Amino acid sequence: MVLLSSSKIRLAAVCAAVLPLVLTACAPTEQQEADYTAVEHSGVSSAIYDKMVHGDSLSVSDIASLAHARVNDGIVIRYIRDHGTIYYLAPQDIDYLQKSGVSQSVIDFMVQTAPPPGPGGVYVNPPPVSVGVIFGPYWGGHHWH
Repeated sequence: MVLLSSSKIRLAAVCAAVLPLVLTACAPTEQQEADYTAVEHSGVSSAIYDKMVHGDSLSVSDIASLAHARVNDGIVIRYIRDHGTIYYLAPQDIDYLQKSGVSQSVIDFMVQTAPPPGPGGVYVNPPPVSVGVIFGPYWGGHHWH
C-alpha cells in the first residue's frame, strides 16, 4: 500500500484541474479549425498547410502561394494576426506580392505588422539577418587534404 502526503495529494488535485485548461488553451479555436479546413481544401501545398497547423510563420512566398490557391483574405489576415507574425517588407517584396495576386488588403496588413522605424528611419529592433557559412574541403581557393 502506498501512502501519499497531503501536499502530494493537493499537487495531484491542482494538476488534474489545471491540465485540461492548459490543453484547451493550446487547441485551435472553431474559427481556426474552419480556416485550416479551407486552406487544406484550397489545393495549397501540404508544406504550407503543415506550417499553419503547427503555428509557424508564413514567408512572403507562402502568402503568394495562398493567394494563388485563392485562399480567402480573411483567413490569411487572421492567421498573421493570431500568430503575431511581423513582416519587414522591402519594395521588391511588395512588388512580388502584387504580381503574385495578393490582395492590397493583405499586403497593407502585412506592412502594418512592422513597428515604425525610429529616428532617422532606423529600426530600433531590426529584423534578424541570416549569415551563410560554408563548410567543406575548399577554402580560399586551396584544396586541403
